[in-house]
Amino acid sequence: MKPPFPRKQSFLAQQPKRIPGTVIDEMFSRKLEYIDQAAVIRLLSGYTPVNPKIFTHLLDTVLRGINYEGLISWSSKGSYTSDPPEISEQLKGIPDKLLAHNTNREGLKPWDMYGDLDFDIVHTSHKEAGRVSTEVKAYFHHTQYSRPKHERRVVLHIRSHRINGTEWSISIPLQMLMKGWPRVENEHVGYTHSITLIDSVTGKMDQQFYIGVSGRNWLARMTEHFREIQRGSNKTFHRAWREYIGRNDVLLGSELITSNHTFEQIMNWEEKAVEECMLRGKSLNMIPGGFKGIKFLHEHRLLGSEKNTTLDDREQAIAAYQRLNPRLGVPNLLISKLWMSEEYAQKVICSVEGRLSAEQVREIRRLNSIGTPIQEIKSMVNALNERQVERVLSGNTYSRIN
Repeated sequence: MKPPFPRKQSFLAQQPKRIPGTVIDEMFSRKLEYIDQAAVIRLLSGYTPVNPKIFTHLLDTVLRGINYEGLISWSSKGSYTSDPPEISEQLKGIPDKLLAHNTNREGLKPWDMYGDLDFDIVHTSHKEAGRVSTEVKAYFHHTQYSRPKHERRVVLHIRSHRINGTEWSISIPLQMLMKGWPRVENEHVGYTHSITLIDSVTGKMDQQFYIGVSGRNWLARMTEHFREIQRGSNKTFHRAWREYIGRNDVLLGSELITSNHTFEQIMNWEEKAVEECMLRGKSLNMIPGGFKGIKFLHEHRLLGSEKNTTLDDREQAIAAYQRLNPRLGVPNLLISKLWMSEEYAQKVICSVEGRLSAEQVREIRRLNSIGTPIQEIKSMVNALNERQVERVLSGNTYSRIN
């Protein structure tokens, strides 16, 4: 039986075989300019598309290409600059600026990232598709996709995993993988897991987010979430994630958002992030974030004190809250919004073989309005039988078709 989540491999098991004279051997011979191999192992090991050492050198090659040549795309066919050329021109020298931002932290908070140029790097590697590519997504040029200035950070997206056929991407701020990124004592991190449902009719996407924090390695916390999902946890996020695994119109995502926070700082970050998500109707969190969440659990008598509460204490209290409220967190959070779309509703209602099309439904109603007998309507619209026509006219079926 295929495991529902990618299994992590040990670093030793992934060591590449060195073949003198190969591209890999040549790549290893170059000194790393930008990427910190230890950071790649710590923050991504087990979830890199290839051995972490190879991936470190691959990323370093990409950043050198951006910095010196303005390259924006790499694949088996070669590497390319942009069309229009101004994108490449603006990208030149940016990796040097990212590196300088890491090493010269005067006046910066420990978690501050470079945000002067809005772009991401997407690495795609799917064995079944037989393709490997890396692309720069220049949001600073395609401004319809740009982030608000206070949220700008250069993110690396790794699209190389599938969970029972559903694509799962792992994302991390690029600067955290680069040389010089600072680390604070007792570091706390903030992350998000997302579910994106794609409407195949309109191409529109609807996203829901679970926002979390941890005082440990984010991959360790991610693995714990997956273990809970597999065991049947009915927390809102776990239930929704489990519901959508296996669908090809869904994208799953896990992203490390921020790091280098104290406990108090990360709780304040989470409180604000969850509140914003809830206000937009996009949240998979069961309770408010941060200290508001601790107060909420205390008011429900699931925490003995609001003071000196640990993240483990909070998790246990949230699990107890879910057990007391088993109906919370209906997993069809995404479909409900798409269902409001007439175009989407028509597709779902009329797509099954033997069902009437939207045009047939409208024609049945039109013919009935001018007094056409049901038997004639059945023949004129090529319905299955008279009963099918009657159910349309009574409103028992196809009521969403206008």
